[in-house]
Amino acid sequence: MADNALEKSRKRRHCCPDLPAKRRLIDPSQSSQRRLVLYTPSSELLRCLGLFLRRRCYKLDLSPTQVIGWLKNIDNYLLIMGYQPVSFLSSGSVVFLYMLCRDLISPEADTVEQLKVSLLTCYFITHCYTGNENGYPETPFLLGSRKAFWDRCLSYISIMSSKMMQINSNRQIYSETLAELKAVGR
Repeated sequence: MADNALEKSRKRRHCCPDLPAKRRLIDPSQSSQRRLVLYTPSSELLRCLGLFLRRRCYKLDLSPTQVIGWLKNIDNYLLIMGYQPVSFLSSGSVVFLYMLCRDLISPEADTVEQLKVSLLTCYFITHCYTGNENGYPETPFLLGSRKAFWDRCLSYISIMSSKMMQINSNRQIYSETLAELKAVGR
């Protein structure tokens, strides 16, 4: 009876019919219809995001590594405090954060503090929208008053709600946003 169960488990079909089984050969006519998604390390995308913000906020004396440091400090804090089991700064979360920053951070930022407030608000929204926890503490993202922070969060969400839904549901929009972010680093 155990041999029968083993034989059935070997014959089990692949759980995702759209994806080929590991041992099945791919028909060349089908492979031309598939899209190739290239992996980009999150460290490279963070560098691109830092360069983007440096160029966007041209009035400020800002280095890309400074921006990366702000994000990594919060990520490390959340790891140490047990709010997340692994680093949040993955390729997908950085692309999502870039989309928010691209549309919400003004090139007219007059101070580094002003930029940091907007960036950390975008980062908080990214955590809440794409993170794997039910809730994140506002404290590491908070600069200034709580009321201003939550008003900014609601305003940003109102502006970006449809785009946040689209990037999650449409691979093409995600791919285009990823390509745009990578182009910033060239």
